[in-house]
Amino acid sequence: MTTALSILIIGGGQMGSAIALGFIRSSAKISITIVEPDLDRRIEITDTGIIAVKETPNPITSEVIILATPPHIFPLLSELHPQLQHFTGVIVSVMAGVSLSELTTRLNRTQVFRSIPNLACSINQGTTLSIPGPQVTRKNEDLINRIFSTLGTSIFVTEEHLLDSATALVGGGPAYISYFTAALIEYAKIAGFDNASATSMVIQILRGTSALLEAGPDTPMRLCERVMTPGGTTQKAINHFNHMQIKTSIVDGLNQSFLHSVELGRRSWR
Repeated sequence: MTTALSILIIGGGQMGSAIALGFIRSSAKISITIVEPDLDRRIEITDTGIIAVKETPNPITSEVIILATPPHIFPLLSELHPQLQHFTGVIVSVMAGVSLSELTTRLNRTQVFRSIPNLACSINQGTTLSIPGPQVTRKNEDLINRIFSTLGTSIFVTEEHLLDSATALVGGGPAYISYFTAALIEYAKIAGFDNASATSMVIQILRGTSALLEAGPDTPMRLCERVMTPGGTTQKAINHFNHMQIKTSIVDGLNQSFLHSVELGRRSWR
């Protein structure tokens, strides 16, 4: 960031805090305040060096507001934060399932974005998918793309249904990778490695494999095939995974996440 920017984050949960940490680490020119009503959570946030307050400032002087509350809170947002009625800056929602039409209607604002980041934003290695409202200015679109680019990769889409898919893939992605990582570590420990060695090995395997995929040119399955020797030990494991339909199960699980994101949006509109 070349100019100073003030951002107010409403909601100090895991995602709101991750975004705040990433912004603080990316630039000294980004000023962050989190609104979090829970005292214990505010103390935790303050301990990381981020300003946390109980109530929304009045007036709001920040240029950007990020809404990071649970989606079921959204219908009450204007009541809980009446200062939003007088805010004329940019509003970004990272709430799962809450559509642009709901955001613009309930907030009565046009400069509104819907975004799906993930927890890796906290270390500036995140992925964020965004879509602007239909009346958002090019200047504000550039601004939001610029600030989310400081957190990792920022991607803008033109079809809103992709945001619900992104909730499943991008938002949940670190959980799925961590789930598989836990299984690899569990195997290593059963095999006799201590926890520190098992964890170190598996994390390096993930790091190295990610680097191979990024370097190309192999697709993930082509890389998988390169590791396997016909009739060998790795093929034995992959054959078992295929027999258990693990890849299909993973895709089905993400689809369940996608459907739940859509349902959350419907509930917030009721």
